[in-house]
Amino acid sequence: MTEEKRRLLFPEFEHLNGLDDDSSDQYKSQLKSQPYLHNKNELSTSSKERQETCFKNVTSDYSGYGRQVSSPVVAKVTNASLPFVLKLLVVFACLVSILISMGLGYSLSVLYAQLIRVFEVDRSIVVLNQSFYEALLAVGGALWSFPVSKIGYGFCIIIGGLVGSICVAVSSVAANVPTIIILVGIMSGASFGVVYMGPFVVAGDIFDSYKTAVIGFVSIGSSLGQFTMSYFMEICIEKYDWNGALLVIGGICLNAVPCGMLMVLNQRHSSKSDLNKPSASAKQSLFKLTLFKQKLFWLLLLNSVILAFTALAESRFMVDLVELKGFERKVGSFFITMIGVSNLIGGLIGSLSKITCKISSATHMGYWILVTGLSHGLVVYVDSYSGLLAASLVNGLCIGNIYAHVAIAMYEIYGTEDYAPSFATWNVMKGVGNFLGGYFGGFIHDTTGSYDLLFQTSIVLSIFYSLSFFGIVLYRKYKAKHSGYVKI
Repeated sequence: MTEEKRRLLFPEFEHLNGLDDDSSDQYKSQLKSQPYLHNKNELSTSSKERQETCFKNVTSDYSGYGRQVSSPVVAKVTNASLPFVLKLLVVFACLVSILISMGLGYSLSVLYAQLIRVFEVDRSIVVLNQSFYEALLAVGGALWSFPVSKIGYGFCIIIGGLVGSICVAVSSVAANVPTIIILVGIMSGASFGVVYMGPFVVAGDIFDSYKTAVIGFVSIGSSLGQFTMSYFMEICIEKYDWNGALLVIGGICLNAVPCGMLMVLNQRHSSKSDLNKPSASAKQSLFKLTLFKQKLFWLLLLNSVILAFTALAESRFMVDLVELKGFERKVGSFFITMIGVSNLIGGLIGSLSKITCKISSATHMGYWILVTGLSHGLVVYVDSYSGLLAASLVNGLCIGNIYAHVAIAMYEIYGTEDYAPSFATWNVMKGVGNFLGGYFGGFIHDTTGSYDLLFQTSIVLSIFYSLSFFGIVLYRKYKAKHSGYVKI
């Protein structure tokens, strides 16, 4: 190695090369005359080129000793080096995880109508099974924040999927409704929280490009879960009664375990490939208290409560509502399936709209919630088969669109850094709305004898939700025009 290379690469050892104590003043003056050795921002273009050239030469001179000498430059290998097949498998695993976790929640509406008649218990009690599950499914992502920060999403999804599936299967031998509520509503809901939340973060970390499209795609798992799991629940109740249905559904939910294994494989591959920073899907906290200092963030959280309270009213009570109107339970289960089918179509439309329509996801959510109000009105004021079917199709189409845009909207607003904690907090408040919507639906029926007041309230809240989201869009455009892009 020439003296020039040594001087450029290792200036801190320059005093060892022929400089005695008497020459220290001269050495200091040399350093001042060569600021590029100590101030990286003041390097001239030619100096940078000289350093890069020298480093390449030294690297080639000492290629045989690369494992013994630590290099001052670390080459970054991004997620692009992951095998494409592995990426596709992980994305599919994310979709299936969401399908299982959300699908179980939707299928509980079919079980709800059956448990009311088998155990002859008030609706306000039986509905707690759904309410707790939906609430803890949303809140559970945040409850898993500490384990995720230690072992990553993949291992947490394996643990949560295994525990939740066992609890669902064990509930098949329950002797009363409170036992089912504890095992399915509370324990499975908390366990599946990370099975639902984790895939959104993992999927967003798979590809360096098209993140919003991938997140929108995996969110379709919710739509798939609604009509597949509800269909299986109805079939199993018909063949094996409610307890046999829970045993079979518990076995289906075990598919979350291999999905978590694929995410672990991705996590390990990513940690080996990216030498500069850990991937978001590996270890990222789901809580960030600084978000609560932003006023509009609180408005987003309020809207999360409203959305969960109103939009899922049909999914929760359609089976029981249909039976009260004189139809068979199978008709109600069919309507739930139709909600799921139109939900899937809505999800696909929502994902494609991000490519064809150059408007924000918050705007899409603002107008789709207004259409959801139409489905609530059909449930209240139309008692015919065709009217209830139309309400199911409209509701599913709207929910699919809205939920396809929720995760993307949070990503657009908060970016990669704050996406996971903001979306996790949104889901916490969604859990509050899920619990309130389920419980008050059962309470309103026990008090008034019908669900009409619930759906009428949902219409009013949907209008407020729409206006507030349009206000958020206008505010962000105003801030961007006057002071550049501002996160809310």
